[in-house]
Amino acid sequence: MTLVVVTGAGGFVGGHLVRAVRAQYPHAQVRGTDIHHPEYGRSEADQFLVADLRERDRCAEAVAGADVVFALAANMGGIGWTHAAPAEILHDNLLISVNTMDACREEGVRTVVYTSSACVYPGSLQREPDSAPLRETPVLPAEPDMQYGWEKLTTEILCETYRETYDMDIKVARLHAIYGPQGSYSGLRAKSLSMLCGKVAAVPGDRGEIEVWGDGTQTRSYCYVDDCVTGLLRLAESPVDQPVNIGSEERVSISELVARIAHIAGKEITTRYLPDKPVGPLGRVSDNALCRRLLGWQPDTSLDDGLRRTYRWIEEQVAAHRSGEVVTR
Repeated sequence: MTLVVVTGAGGFVGGHLVRAVRAQYPHAQVRGTDIHHPEYGRSEADQFLVADLRERDRCAEAVAGADVVFALAANMGGIGWTHAAPAEILHDNLLISVNTMDACREEGVRTVVYTSSACVYPGSLQREPDSAPLRETPVLPAEPDMQYGWEKLTTEILCETYRETYDMDIKVARLHAIYGPQGSYSGLRAKSLSMLCGKVAAVPGDRGEIEVWGDGTQTRSYCYVDDCVTGLLRLAESPVDQPVNIGSEERVSISELVARIAHIAGKEITTRYLPDKPVGPLGRVSDNALCRRLLGWQPDTSLDDGLRRTYRWIEEQVAAHRSGEVVTR
């Protein structure tokens, strides 16, 4: 029987991926592993191994017997976290990535899918809100986004080297701003879209003010989590041997994003911009030409559709927190 391992299965994307693997491969065994259990609900993996993948022996245990490994485990968060803990992020993620690739090599894993990030792209390509969409090729000369981006780019090089040296089937997915239900929406680890949803949901009544980092002109493209996991599964089954973007091509400014969230919430929201806070690249949008060509597919959930589903879930969480209830779905 095929054994599929998802590292980082206690996290946001990992949890959704476990469910997608179970649905697409009903006869496979799914092992999830993470340093903690999922924050929201229980994992649907057949086995769940709580393990610190910074430890080489635990990493070997996690992938033992695996046919396919989706390598999602990472110390990560939103821009607040990347600025608060750069050394911890670089240290932990280098250990996790090297241990995972070595363990997969020694175990003879058939296929490995590594989740990289749009943070590998040079800052020089993202300095204006209307910067051109990011194609997969221009990553050198290197100028990635902070220590998180440096680690992702380093591991991409590791994957390429192991693929060529050890004849490993390693795929690399460059994820662009994944969002959806069951992701962090408060604190330093929350990503921008979910954080803004949480702030709007926390506004009592039908009007109020929220703080927004930056001046609101920075742009992003956000990819709904269901599209992300579909892309990862398609990549795993493909013969592709080069990094591929998995992201949306729908550009939105942060100020427009707040307006869309407010509309869905039915609230009148004013924004207090904090231009002294970090905002990352001023313009980051995925170019999906290679994804369409190599996978015959691209993410197709519109921002408004994904935003409605995400906001409603976060709204439930915020309301439950106020009342002292626990919502796990």
